Amino acid sequence: MKTPPLYLILLLTLCLYSCITYVDTEKDLGIKSKLVLFGYLVPQLDTTVVHVASSAPLFTTNPRNPAPVPNAIVELSDNNNTWVQLAFDTVNKRYFIPQTDFPIIEGKTYYIRAAAPEFETVYSSCTVPYFRETNTIVEIQKIDNDYWDDWFEYKADIEWDDYPGEENYYMFCGKEFREDILWNWNDDDWGYTHDTAYFFYWSILWDGNGRCVYSDFGQDGKKMSTSINTYASNDFGITFFQLDKNCYQFETDAARYDADFHFLMLEPVQLYSNIKNGYGVFGAFVMRDYAFEFE
Repeated sequence: MKTPPLYLILLLTLCLYSCITYVDTEKDLGIKSKLVLFGYLVPQLDTTVVHVASSAPLFTTNPRNPAPVPNAIVELSDNNNTWVQLAFDTVNKRYFIPQTDFPIIEGKTYYIRAAAPEFETVYSSCTVPYFRETNTIVEIQKIDNDYWDDWFEYKADIEWDDYPGEENYYMFCGKEFREDILWNWNDDDWGYTHDTAYFFYWSILWDGNGRCVYSDFGQDGKKMSTSINTYASNDFGITFFQLDKNCYQFETDAARYDADFHFLMLEPVQLYSNIKNGYGVFGAFVMRDYAFEFE
């Protein structure tokens, strides 16, 4: 069989591209948009942040950038009976509540609900994991490079002991300090308010197989390890996250989604969601920082 000429391949590509139609779910298919709720509970942070948006139209040019919903009522509860309402940050377009007003405690189950005009009320729950001592050892080596004057390549070898007798989920992120973080749904990184003035920014690290997100399935009580290379400024930090299952399932799906996003005609990845009547994820994690400074 002869190889198709180049002009035929180009023609077929143009035909396929011309068949792509941007569909508005409510107008063209009669499907109403739903609320997208994204929030993690973290005892080690002094502010709980929740993002609420509307679901993006099918086949939109930017499905990872849904429009924020500024007029929602977002509430948290620690008993599914008494509820506390979150305030809305008009600058960063997210809902928040300080832990002084609503503390987050390890091992406790929490409930969330959100309502907005023209949307169905969404709700969910999650349980905050306990921080488990895992004898974590982080060995960092700085490698000089010729790319940027103020950035360096780091090699990190990490070992930890899985806590036996229960399901455990782990993740490693690089940590930066920034003063001007705005949430961006295009990024795979998280920005959380640490206090009223400052922001910290976590970027998920990658090992040779993908994101540094791990389950102890088949490794209960055993020693686990990973090795990563990353670029950062002279002050480098790694944060060790111990996740609940909701966070783990969402992050592993998001990794597959990002890998497939730019390839045509692949089977779409269904992102994990535990939000009833809507989309998104409500989960929890605990964390510990490991900071490194180099001369």
